[in-house]
Amino acid sequence: MHKKKLVSLLSLGALAITLLSGCSNIENWELSMRSKTGALPLTVSTYDSNGQKIDQIKAKSVDIHTDKKMSQKDSSGNEKSSVIDVDYGHNRMIHVGSTLIAYEGLKNYEDEFNKHVNINDQNKAVPLLNTMYQNFKNDWNGDAKVVMIRSQLGMPIAVFTGKNVSIHKSDMKNATQFVIDGHRLVAYRADYTIYPIASLKK
Repeated sequence: MHKKKLVSLLSLGALAITLLSGCSNIENWELSMRSKTGALPLTVSTYDSNGQKIDQIKAKSVDIHTDKKMSQKDSSGNEKSSVIDVDYGHNRMIHVGSTLIAYEGLKNYEDEFNKHVNINDQNKAVPLLNTMYQNFKNDWNGDAKVVMIRSQLGMPIAVFTGKNVSIHKSDMKNATQFVIDGHRLVAYRADYTIYPIASLKK
């Protein structure tokens, strides 16, 4: 009898883990479909290698994908071209090379931080993310995660927080898709690190 209960409990646990890990995949698929059908508003920003914002587009419907004319696949079917299209409304931006991020429903704490803090006045002995935590700790949930996006030279360009953070492969070369509390974040040609907020309090 105890063996049957144990097997049942283990089966239920395995099923729960499968369902929970599947939830992030379902959310990712749903966000991708919303983007392809023109129902996903995004803020799209590009940055130079030093982390300086070059431009920004805010649109009610955005789809980011590999440029079909430039697309080349290797023998395994992997995309080789880094040229991407950003379709917004009836317009298209063609982009390659510099760092690009796109997000919806999220607050970029790096933008907020730069409005209020002069980086030259910051104590260099204290890591930037810890300083940001001190400024925004009332907004950042204790059991959440922080996603820091950096330019190709490692300069911070974006910081987002959320309780549920999942990372997903993108069809585009050099791009990663995130789902943060049900919202989309795309990072193209960027470094990123995900930290538990609890580690910043020390």
